[in-house]
Amino acid sequence: MRRFLAPELGAAGQELMLDPAESHHLLRVTGIAPGEAVVLFDGRGRQARAELVGTRSGRAVLRQLDEVELVRLPPLVLLVGVGKHPAMDTIVRMATELGATTIQPVLVERSVARGDRGPRWRRIAAGAAAQCGRADVPDVRPVVGLTRALADLPADLERRVYTPSAHRQAPPSTPCALLLGPEGGLSPGELSEATAAGFVADSLGPTVLRADTAVAAALARVCRDAGGATRRATQS
Repeated sequence: MRRFLAPELGAAGQELMLDPAESHHLLRVTGIAPGEAVVLFDGRGRQARAELVGTRSGRAVLRQLDEVELVRLPPLVLLVGVGKHPAMDTIVRMATELGATTIQPVLVERSVARGDRGPRWRRIAAGAAAQCGRADVPDVRPVVGLTRALADLPADLERRVYTPSAHRQAPPSTPCALLLGPEGGLSPGELSEATAAGFVADSLGPTVLRADTAVAAALARVCRDAGGATRRATQS
């Protein structure tokens, strides 16, 4: 069933309107017909089925069919050094698909691309959440320096920083924070700063990975616990 981002969800039987961009996607790109059912999610972990009933001022109007279901993923914070823009787009998409709940771009010594492409990254995250079946959209935060990113982390997170020179550790469990550098990795000083902040150095294997590949590999390890069970969303 097709999934679309809604500004809010209410009670079963309530009508709601999508924003112009999402309405265009539903009506013109996907071609949903009146009476056809879709899934709406609000980006904060709430979702429900709804059916298209018509349009108003060019915007899609839907009737909610079900009571709201609440689906939450356990906290998984990704801190990633800002790299080349195409790679960052891929990182945001893959991190969303693999269950990151917060994506914190970090400006580090070996960052090549400068500037904050937050609006674009948030659009990519929302689209990836709709495609992969998530009810929430990761919190894509503004670009900050490493010291600020480390200081802003909640205290109760297991912490890993990935570097090829480290020894392989057992996969972390959620809630956790993962720190990866851009192409070229983190500098020795940045690795020292991370370990001083409680991060354990970990390795993703003997080969040197591209930045986007490394992010996918690190997140995939978290998605499976020590017994190999898939990390799943919790419902309440």
